[in-house]
Amino acid sequence: MTAASARDSPRETPARAVPPTPENLYLAGTSGPPVPLGFVRDDDTVFLVARERSAAWPVAILRDGVADLRWPGGGGRGEVELVSDPLERSAVLTRFLDKYGAERFARWYEHPARVLRVRLGTQAAADGPGSERYYGWLSAEFDNVAADYDRHITGNRMNRLLRDRSLAWLRPLFKRSPHLLEIGCGSGMETIPLLTEGHEIAAVDISERMLEVVRGKAKELGLSERLSTHHVRARDLSALLPNFGPGAFDGAYSTYGALNCEPDLTSLAPDLHALLAEDASFVAGVYNRWCLFEIVGYSLTFQWGRALGRRRNPVPVGASRFCVDVYAHSAGDFERLMAPEFRPVRVEGVPVLLPPSDLTSYAEKFGRHFPLLARLDARAGKLWPLNRLGDHFLMTFRRNGAVPSPSLAVLRPS
Repeated sequence: MTAASARDSPRETPARAVPPTPENLYLAGTSGPPVPLGFVRDDDTVFLVARERSAAWPVAILRDGVADLRWPGGGGRGEVELVSDPLERSAVLTRFLDKYGAERFARWYEHPARVLRVRLGTQAAADGPGSERYYGWLSAEFDNVAADYDRHITGNRMNRLLRDRSLAWLRPLFKRSPHLLEIGCGSGMETIPLLTEGHEIAAVDISERMLEVVRGKAKELGLSERLSTHHVRARDLSALLPNFGPGAFDGAYSTYGALNCEPDLTSLAPDLHALLAEDASFVAGVYNRWCLFEIVGYSLTFQWGRALGRRRNPVPVGASRFCVDVYAHSAGDFERLMAPEFRPVRVEGVPVLLPPSDLTSYAEKFGRHFPLLARLDARAGKLWPLNRLGDHFLMTFRRNGAVPSPSLAVLRPS
């Protein structure tokens, strides 16, 4: 049980288990001691609340698809789902308020990161990454944070640096590329600036609510005619071919998200090869397997597990700052993944000398010197081997070969 997950419950006692009371239940089957949690129950449905996104226990049961619950005089096992609908979340939280009272509700449940539903007596299919249930969970996670995603980015100095660096990379590269494909648009942190500058963008994302956010921003700015949105996974880009045809896009990009949530990217290069015009560029912003800042920093404090925490996939919650399963790639691995359809032409580490976003408190210590350090970091990130040792790397690929014929491209199996 991590410190983060311990903070999610006022009743948690990591040292030893205590008997559950009518006001709490135990979540069993996770690593470490059983986790006692507040709950509300409606017949065969139990609702749980996780206060912090960094808690490990919600990810564990959402990944497995099943929760094993124990309460006074009984227990039950059932399929677990994330509640992302705002109206249902509000109704569940009202029940927590009624049960626990205003003071305890304000302290533990008022602004939860997750609300979970356990349907007792049902059993999730025994499947894993890449299954329909896995993607359903992933979609629900991003639906859950869509309304607040901008604050997550702009409220963190290092997250802002990542977006500033990627936009500085995309703008000159695609200056003469009017038709772009964005894979994993999120809340539109790059979509909207590029639309404003005259590009037409087909934005895809696994989260329908993220797409709603992007459409709302584009409509408010009068840019809707330049935007089309598509509820498509990064591994399923071939689904766009019937609508757009081969060679439809002058460039494509995917930064800091969608590519790292896919357990299998073998279809990415062939699908992009069919969709992009001849000699078009593709920019990938990828969570790096080898992060210099983490390797050095955690080694100096003898935290070997954290120093090399990205070496296995998926990177476990706690070893990464993300609250879902993520898959890290080295620059070399990603080059091989994209071959032979694409060839690499440029790579940069982002950031290299500065800390990752989960360690932004260290960056804040630099205060007014941060802009200077950011410029130094940008220069260092272009130098070998530092360009392959950033928290993320930005890599530009150039498409090889001719555009496939429409008949072959459209009929290619997904």
